[in-house]
Order: sequence, then structure tokens, then C-alpha cells
Amino acid sequence: MVVVAIIAILAIVAIPAFFSTSRKSKASSETAAMFAELSTKEEQYKIDKGTYFAAAASTATNTATCPAAPSSTLQSVAACIVPATPWATLHVNPPDSQVYCSYAITVGPSTSAPAPPAPFTMASDGTSPAPISAWYFIVATCDMDGNPAVNSTYFMSSMDTRIQSNNPGN
Repeated sequence: MVVVAIIAILAIVAIPAFFSTSRKSKASSETAAMFAELSTKEEQYKIDKGTYFAAAASTATNTATCPAAPSSTLQSVAACIVPATPWATLHVNPPDSQVYCSYAITVGPSTSAPAPPAPFTMASDGTSPAPISAWYFIVATCDMDGNPAVNSTYFMSSMDTRIQSNNPGN
């Protein structure tokens, strides 16, 4: 009986930790691949056009989000790459046809200081308050545990390509 009780206690501790680690690795591998693709396409667009791609030219900073919301189940990115969408304009070729996370690309001109979402930070290029050149940042929002109250978020910017995370695996 004592052995069974010990095994039960270990299972209670180990199984949730295993699933949390599994969710973290799925989210981090997906976001790393998508961030690489999206940032490469933004940089290529800047080389071709002289600025980062803005989804709507009427505002100082512009955001393009696809898929519309994160999900704990895989969702297709096919609607994100149809003609006349921001991802199609950038010629994004997603590494996978289905994703868990929602990706938002926010761009701005050098006259506008970037405002990344809390708790993320962007490295400064030494100027204040606005950077020397145009900028972008990408935010991935993931609902890996099926609880939309607390999501995982991942962040990367044109000024700092390190991937930052908040609540990974949630």
C-alpha cells in the first residue's frame, strides 16, 4: 500500500509537469520558426521598399494579426496567405500549415517610439524617444492549455531578435 501511495504521489507531481513541458516545447518551437519567417519577410520588404510593411497606412503604428485568435487546437493559416492580406503582401510562407498561436506584427516609422506590450522590452538604438529608423515587433499569443484567461506570449523585435516569453506553456 505504501508503494502504491508513493507512486500515486509521484504521478500527481510528474504528469502535470510533463504536460506543461510538452506545451512549452510546442509553443517555443512554433514561435521560433514563425518569428524567423515573419522577420525575414519584413526585412526583405524593407530592402525592396525602403520601409517595413504597414498593414494600414492611416495610423502611426500598424498591426496585422493572423490567425485572429490563439487556440489550444491547431488552426489553419490558409486564410492568412490569400491575396490582399498582409501575409500575402509580405510573401509569408509559414513553416507549417497549422498553428496554435496568433501572430501580430506591429510596425512604425522612425518618428514613432515603439510601445511593446508589457512585460516585454525593446533594446534601444541609443535615441530617445524615437528610434533612428523604422521598426517592427512581432507578438505571438498562444493558448496552449485551453484556458484563455492566461495565455503564453512571445515577443521579438527588429531591434533585438532574442525571443522573450511570458507565461510559457499556458
